[in-house]
Amino acid sequence: MRSHLRLADPEAALEVARHPSVVDVVPTLAEFLSDFAAAHAQRHHAELLRVRAERHPDDYEATLALASALHGLGRPSEALPWCERAHALRPHERRPIEIRATALIDRGDVEQGVALYRELLARADDADTFARYLVLMHYDPTQDNDTLFDALRTFAQRHLPGFATPHASSRDDDSRRALRIGWLSPRFNAGPVASFLPGLLAAFDRTHHRHLLIALQPTHDAATQRLQALADEWFDFSGIDDRALLHRLRALELDVAIDLAGHSTANRIAVVAQRIAPLQLSWLDWFDTTAVPAMDAWISDRWLTPDESTQRYTEQIVRLPSGRFCYTPPEDAPDVTRAGGDDAIVFASFNRLAKLNANVVAAWSAILQRTPGSRLHLGARLLDDTATRVHTLERFAAHGIDADRLVLNGQRPYAELLAAYRSVDIALDPFPFSGCTTTCDALFMGCAVVALPGETFVSRQSASLLWRLGKDEWVAHDRADYVERAVATAANVRVLRSLRGALREAVLARLCDARSQARDFAAALHMLRAEKAAPPDAAAR
Repeated sequence: MRSHLRLADPEAALEVARHPSVVDVVPTLAEFLSDFAAAHAQRHHAELLRVRAERHPDDYEATLALASALHGLGRPSEALPWCERAHALRPHERRPIEIRATALIDRGDVEQGVALYRELLARADDADTFARYLVLMHYDPTQDNDTLFDALRTFAQRHLPGFATPHASSRDDDSRRALRIGWLSPRFNAGPVASFLPGLLAAFDRTHHRHLLIALQPTHDAATQRLQALADEWFDFSGIDDRALLHRLRALELDVAIDLAGHSTANRIAVVAQRIAPLQLSWLDWFDTTAVPAMDAWISDRWLTPDESTQRYTEQIVRLPSGRFCYTPPEDAPDVTRAGGDDAIVFASFNRLAKLNANVVAAWSAILQRTPGSRLHLGARLLDDTATRVHTLERFAAHGIDADRLVLNGQRPYAELLAAYRSVDIALDPFPFSGCTTTCDALFMGCAVVALPGETFVSRQSASLLWRLGKDEWVAHDRADYVERAVATAANVRVLRSLRGALREAVLARLCDARSQARDFAAALHMLRAEKAAPPDAAAR
């Protein structure tokens, strides 16, 4: 079998591995599974686990491993029955329930998945489960600011203990010296960081600021190369433990640390919580408080976090006048004009399926019913999974929407995804977890966006962009109004199509003003440093 893998023929290797002499002997099976994993043949690794689980239905470990492997491959619907079998074999084990909960959320059955997570957390205080919940709870349709804050603060108090000596910097406070700013992220690749950081970095005054980009995970794509070119210094600190990472970060002698991950996947918040710089900020790829005492400030704006907001943060809120987000459009963007001669109105959402909770599907179905002949294009990585595609069609069918009204697309290269907007008239923003990068993409490609903001930060991302553009007419007040505004916007589709170019120009002027954001960001950094340096009683005087 190994010779087949060395020849890059995992199919032939799998045929050998299917033999009972392999599948029925646990030590031998483990070796073969390890070989497939080492060869990055994940699909074949999962298929071998399936053979084992089908031949030995009482094998809990194989069944659980199969459920996990299928979920990791982006096949959540296929993973669910194996989660249920593993749970039946060992009802008291947590892992099958957790995989099932995540799979349900990933394919859009958010209410069921969140309920399972809450049951798990009620049973035991498991740090890893709690950490995953901090992200997934933002998909909950019943989210509110107090509940989100309480969960984040509880996690920080219980699971982010101090393990290091207090931070001490030998850097002087000379205001003439260039600030050493460390930007930390596990995702310096295609995605949100690549959509919002490059323009800001390129526009920063390099005389007074030195930018150190610190990769917390290995990344190697075109976006990575672009960010590396914008860095004054680049560090790959992936694959090291917390203590070693803390030592390396403190050795950089940063003036400012800007954490771009928060509690999101692959974060190193436990290290940032020990303090790695005199001034620490949370920004960009996290959408809530970190609840970390060592995090000094949280970057927002007046549209996302207005003065009267009920959002709760342990950090000082800094509102950038130019906006929290500065979109960096691709240099080789497709033409903005509407493509195709079809007069049918096309709605779309290229957000992940986890944002398509039951209320969203019901609202979008109502919009389609009220707009005869219209279609809805959905694009998400998990729609490459046949079972999830079928499930998605069934969810809309339950509201009377035939399959021929839906166009489903799986993962596509970014250039193809942008080009797909040329066939779209109106992007429908999900709620309460709204879009951000997807919304900027849609607007930049000349599509109207209809959004429904709430009180939480994640519910206001798209609306904040629309308010900055002066497109208040696309921002709804409640679910019924959301449907009405989408239908009314569709009624003016010919006007929309004629103004696609003007919309792009407005996006470039108001959402891509990197110079203004760099100016505001720099001013915020220097203001915060001055406040930190002031004597404790300065405010009283």
